[in-house]
Amino acid sequence: MAPQDPSSNLENLSEQQLKAASWYVAHKVLLKKILIAVLGTTGIVLLGYGLYGLVNYYFIEGPKFEAALRQLTEQGNMEALRNKLQPESLSLGQASIISAGKEKYDLVAKISNTNSNWRVEFDYDFVVDGQALDTKSGFLLPNEEKFLLNLAVDSKVKPRRAEIEINNLRWQRIDPHKIPDYTVWHDERFNFVFEDVKFSPAVVRDSLTISRASFSVKNATSYGFWNVGFYILLYRGSSIAGVTYVTISELGSGQTRPVEVSWFEPLSSVTQVKIFPEVNIFDEKVYMPVD
Repeated sequence: MAPQDPSSNLENLSEQQLKAASWYVAHKVLLKKILIAVLGTTGIVLLGYGLYGLVNYYFIEGPKFEAALRQLTEQGNMEALRNKLQPESLSLGQASIISAGKEKYDLVAKISNTNSNWRVEFDYDFVVDGQALDTKSGFLLPNEEKFLLNLAVDSKVKPRRAEIEINNLRWQRIDPHKIPDYTVWHDERFNFVFEDVKFSPAVVRDSLTISRASFSVKNATSYGFWNVGFYILLYRGSSIAGVTYVTISELGSGQTRPVEVSWFEPLSSVTQVKIFPEVNIFDEKVYMPVD
């Protein structure tokens, strides 16, 4: 076969193809320089980024990370971290036995939740002389202190010893996204004002000896409550002389209600009356509807 004449291939090329080929031949050296410059610039950028990463790791972020890690592993910070992730235990006082009349006794113990961002529900039992009484349920708001009671317990002889057991704790953390400032949120819903707090010494009426405490309570919140409980404690110095619990129904916003409670026994030398309100402001069912 005869060799093909190169000139015949050139004849088959279009005018545009010939112009492109001519431009490439004329600018081939320039194109090569541009390609080398682009590749060189890319290499310099990548090298610079790599060097920046090494400098940043070894001299900036690396030392910061190591310092933060050392700080985190220190004992105090580990304890702070644990406290943030789990609640502190409840503080429970000694159970007291208080006479409540003929062959009846009241049991009372102070309990506190020192956590500012945890609330808790629980069950509790008073154990009297080794015998557990009926189980009751309770709750504590964050930073709340109140009392656990078992009132009018029957016993022919005064119990010698009482203890309290807390069981089945159900902790719930306050969600900062829903409640950014718990203190403000709490004070808007839990604000009861007490006035005219009095204790009346024992009097005899119809062969009954009656001691009384009285006060008025104002719901100083913008919320109405179906039921609000109140612990009323009588003190003789630093000792509890009497205790009871009363519930007020349908306590509307801004409403003031009088309260009077009685003990059917002589209570002498009472020096102070303390009142502790109780309402679970996290429970939507406690709120009365707004008219």
